[in-house]
Amino acid sequence: MLKHWLIDLIGHVSGLSDAQLRQIEKSLPASKALIDLLIRAQPIIEQAHKLYVEAEPLIDEAMKELQTVGPAAQILIDVIGHHVNKGSSPAEAAEAVRTALNGSIKSVAQDHWIDQRMSCVTVFGGTGFVGRRVVRYLHESGATVRVASRHPMLAEGDDIKQIAADAHDERSVEAAVAGADGVVNAISLCVEHGSDTFHSVHVEAAARIASVARRVGAKRLVHLSGIGADAASPSPYIRSRGEGEAAVQAAFPGAVTIRPAVMFASDDGFLTTILRLLRVLPAYPIFGDGRTRLQPAYADDVAAAITQVLRQSKKPYPIYELAGPRVYSYEELLRTIARTAGLRPVLMRMPFALWDVLAGVAQILPHPPLTRNQVELMQIDTTASDNLPGFRVLGISPRSLEEELEAMLKQSK
Repeated sequence: MLKHWLIDLIGHVSGLSDAQLRQIEKSLPASKALIDLLIRAQPIIEQAHKLYVEAEPLIDEAMKELQTVGPAAQILIDVIGHHVNKGSSPAEAAEAVRTALNGSIKSVAQDHWIDQRMSCVTVFGGTGFVGRRVVRYLHESGATVRVASRHPMLAEGDDIKQIAADAHDERSVEAAVAGADGVVNAISLCVEHGSDTFHSVHVEAAARIASVARRVGAKRLVHLSGIGADAASPSPYIRSRGEGEAAVQAAFPGAVTIRPAVMFASDDGFLTTILRLLRVLPAYPIFGDGRTRLQPAYADDVAAAITQVLRQSKKPYPIYELAGPRVYSYEELLRTIARTAGLRPVLMRMPFALWDVLAGVAQILPHPPLTRNQVELMQIDTTASDNLPGFRVLGISPRSLEEELEAMLKQSK
């Protein structure tokens, strides 16, 4: 009976054919002999299981060490042999080995822990909306910060190093990043002017910064992009963002791309503009049918996330999508802002074709209130992907738009 039970069990878990099961059954001893065999074997089986349980973590640890030491040992052999053949000094060989081993060990595994304390970070676009916040957070974390900008005198803080740098000039970029542990590219272009095109800024300049950062030995590069970036988009702005991400990864493998949603703060051009227009316009125009989905992120939270990516010891993910705690349709967003501010606006839907015409006219102004890329972005949903890491994995609880708006309204009273 025991024999038949064992055969049935083997059949259920193995998927063997009946013929194969019958062959196994024939090879098994009679039930009584089988029972005796199992009884005698039980202590041995239990002892083996216990040894396996005790050994399993040691085996795992040994495999991890092998992953690290294996490539390192091979590099050690190759580099020493190379330098001996060249007749180099022991000091030169030792320095070459140290450099090679550092590069090898850091790249063993995605989740390998490394000491990544940043003593000096260069921030391109450090006087902009996001960049100046990144500079402040990095400085508060104890890092020496270089603000690389065309307009360095606009940088905040007397004890922050200000460097005149042009991302279109390779020598200028190299001077700005030389000796830096980390580099942040927070440069963004909203309206094209002369030689400053979306492609020249978001792709060419971004690739240049990444390439130079890698060449001078920066440990970590953070590239600021945006949710919705797509190299296949018909929109020149959105396409340049996607192409820029690819160019940065090609120039600096392991670079970190930060994609924030549309950002808000008390000094932004998004939330404050909507609030001001809701107060003064008799009817507020809506983009299209108002169904486009947004997930606004607090600008300071984005800056804190960038700082955390640079300062953390654990190797970061290649892409983070940073968005606020709530998803709105555009119409819901407007009604939420109005309700929080105690307003009851009349909302008027306008087709995107008309918005595009208005944006084309507005872009003639020195500081346009509306741009074509804003209209293009409002035609796609800009919400964070569930498949990509965001604020939570960085230990940040994102501030809601309502919280910031209430604080703004309280401060204005």
